[in-house]
Amino acid sequence: MKPRFWLIALSALLLLSMSSCGQAGTSPTLAAGEPARALGGGGVSYVSGGTITQGLVATGTATVSAEPEIVQVTFGVDLRGDDPAAVVNEAAQKINRAIAAARELGVADKDIQTTGYSVWVETVYDPQTGQPTGQVVYHASHFVTATLRDLSKTGNLLAAVIEAGANSISGVNFTVENPDALVKEARQKALENARAQAEQTAQVLGISLGKPVLVSEGGGYPVAPVMRAEGMGGGGVEAPSISPGAFSVTVSVQVVYEIR
Repeated sequence: MKPRFWLIALSALLLLSMSSCGQAGTSPTLAAGEPARALGGGGVSYVSGGTITQGLVATGTATVSAEPEIVQVTFGVDLRGDDPAAVVNEAAQKINRAIAAARELGVADKDIQTTGYSVWVETVYDPQTGQPTGQVVYHASHFVTATLRDLSKTGNLLAAVIEAGANSISGVNFTVENPDALVKEARQKALENARAQAEQTAQVLGISLGKPVLVSEGGGYPVAPVMRAEGMGGGGVEAPSISPGAFSVTVSVQVVYEIR
């Protein structure tokens, strides 16, 4: 078997392996100025000037992290009762007190957003017969998301909204003001990683690497830091200890290079 045939077989095998490892769903992006390519059946062939040519596939992945700058806390009330008006009024009073407590800790009005509100009726069934008993229970829930820009007050915010009447905290999300900047940095590093991988492969195989002819990208999604909370004391609500961790984004790229 000739060396070039080995190279073509290796390239096809590399792409087939990568496509079977979760690459579905990433849309290929054509390199600037390149003619249209024919990608069929997971191969790495492309059409250039009427000639079908094989390419070298390389992948690159990079993760970029930064210290969180803001925290988004989603809290609310979830109540039930026999009187719909009483349930709705109680929910309104408690969420209003919780929002006021968030404001007192420095959360601006523009950083408070309603993220969920619902009132619904639950039909009560007899557990033995499975038939309706004729009784109904009314549910009311109201949730808001508050963005706090002083992370040192995160634990105080959690304690304050609970003490004010909130009975549910459904999310504590640490993030940064401009995550797009981290995505761009991760993309650049991922492309550099793919280029280094391709150059190493080309050197081992004794071939010359050409320009990139096809690029696809995946990722760019934030990896939320894990929150650690400690302590809920007696006699009032004690502020839990919060560790914001690091905010990270990961970008993966797949690049096909010409072989000269």
